Amino acid sequence: MKVKALLPFATILLTSLAGCGSPTQKSMQANDGSVRIVENPDGPLYICDLKTVKDTIDVPLSELVEDCRIVRFETSDEAMFKAWWIQVSDNYICIRQESDVVKLYDKDGKFLCNVGAMGHGPGEYALTTYDEVIDEQRGHIFLTPFYGKKIMMYGLDGKWIKDINLPGQINKAKIEINADGTLSVIHMPFQEGAPFAFRVDTDGNILDKVPASPYMLASNFDGEIFSYRNTGTFDFFYTGVDTTYTYDTKANRLIPRFTMNFPGLGEKPYHIYTELPNHVITNYYTWVDGQFIPGGTVLVDKQKMSSTQFRLVNDFYGNLPVSNPNIHFNKGWFMFNIEPGALSEMIETHLTSGKCPDKDKAKLKELAGSLHENDNNLMFVGKLKR
Repeated sequence: MKVKALLPFATILLTSLAGCGSPTQKSMQANDGSVRIVENPDGPLYICDLKTVKDTIDVPLSELVEDCRIVRFETSDEAMFKAWWIQVSDNYICIRQESDVVKLYDKDGKFLCNVGAMGHGPGEYALTTYDEVIDEQRGHIFLTPFYGKKIMMYGLDGKWIKDINLPGQINKAKIEINADGTLSVIHMPFQEGAPFAFRVDTDGNILDKVPASPYMLASNFDGEIFSYRNTGTFDFFYTGVDTTYTYDTKANRLIPRFTMNFPGLGEKPYHIYTELPNHVITNYYTWVDGQFIPGGTVLVDKQKMSSTQFRLVNDFYGNLPVSNPNIHFNKGWFMFNIEPGALSEMIETHLTSGKCPDKDKAKLKELAGSLHENDNNLMFVGKLKR
């Protein structure tokens, strides 16, 4: 997939994480020269240069989240799942599955209901949905199709309420609830004149829109839109453009927030940005013989104006490694979903690695002893620090 640059200096980095280690004594130094700012009327644009990023360190999860607990999902036939994506709200957990029905649980993992169903009828979806948002205040769940001319609206009982019919097709759309109950939408536009971002009410009336510029147009479905929304804004990274943005619905415009340069790598690597309240995680990969090879994982601290290659370790649970950290932060929450058998193997390996602090060994042994391979998944979950 070709990535188009929006800004001359725009390039990015993404990273896949594997392995772990006990937290090193090194920490990120302030103002290390790897991060700079371009001041704009709408706020600062942060730019990081990969060639100046410091050596790898272990970053404890407690630097990013307030706490961490374990959710044990109910083990019953209807509650079992294979997660493709997870969204957590204050009182609910929503599981999106690949080519299967969306499931809703309470915050402690008790199965509540299926949200809609697979199929072609009212309230049903034939393909995997692409995004979901829980509106606890008004008692709704919204799902977007992989592509189509509607947003699907359900109650918290999983029952279909209606389709919000749209005047044009949306492709791989991401959605967010606004304070007034309207929905903000971003998607991959294929045609000139189509909006890239817009705001719509629950009757399908388009209230505001940002037209797609030529460089935003997609020719196929190869691209992706990543929108983790950890910052309290509708932030996103569209792979067809080399910068993260916020969709400011009040001003009805896109605000650039972060980009990265990749000097010395030849062809620009495939990459993903994940914004956190005070940090940006970048994963980057190279394409070798038909597969993506992890290149690195970078953490940018926007307060310290510094960056480092890093490994994330869960210091709430004996410094257990957290692979691929970018995918475990969504809507202001840390989530690490794992099968009990896999967690048992991880704990066994970690306890024999010499990287688990002595004070945490008993806790991990107790956790491992409580796991049963035929049970439903577990999830480590914690609220992000602001």
